[in-house]
Amino acid sequence: MKTSRLEVVSGDSDEQLNRPETLALNQGETVKRLLFLCITILMGVFASSCGGEGTLTVKDPWARPTLVGQNAAIYFVIDNATRQDDTLLSIRGEIADSMEAHLSTMDANGVVSMKPQESVFVPAGEQVKFEPGGLHVMVVDIAKDLQVGDTFQVVLTFRNAGEVPLDVPVVER
Repeated sequence: MKTSRLEVVSGDSDEQLNRPETLALNQGETVKRLLFLCITILMGVFASSCGGEGTLTVKDPWARPTLVGQNAAIYFVIDNATRQDDTLLSIRGEIADSMEAHLSTMDANGVVSMKPQESVFVPAGEQVKFEPGGLHVMVVDIAKDLQVGDTFQVVLTFRNAGEVPLDVPVVER
């Protein structure tokens, strides 16, 4: 029977690895590798916090036809695709002197009430819907008739996103 001999060949002997200059070289390489790893991780964290963040948008606006001198309502969806909470602070437009966010609620007896909202919180990564029977923008004493097919502009002001102009079409719903 034939036996084989396995021989391990290494470029570094134990004596060489234990020399002070070799240990210093190995520690230096380790420090370089750790530093490179830390820099790579920090660059990744920085890149992810700066790039790829969404924006706050307002979509699907609409209002019903309304006669001059009456109150109207504006509906839309705020989509906060950012990583930061925001707050709707005010609404303005040329169609009326007074515009404010309102919340309609119904009590246990079926009585509907409307309360002005000083501001509207918009959580990060979520949507807030302004819709009939809930949140809406109350447009007080409109200055001109709103007819189907008309469009008017309002500006919503947010704490973080700033001013967001919005073209509102008048539709029959």
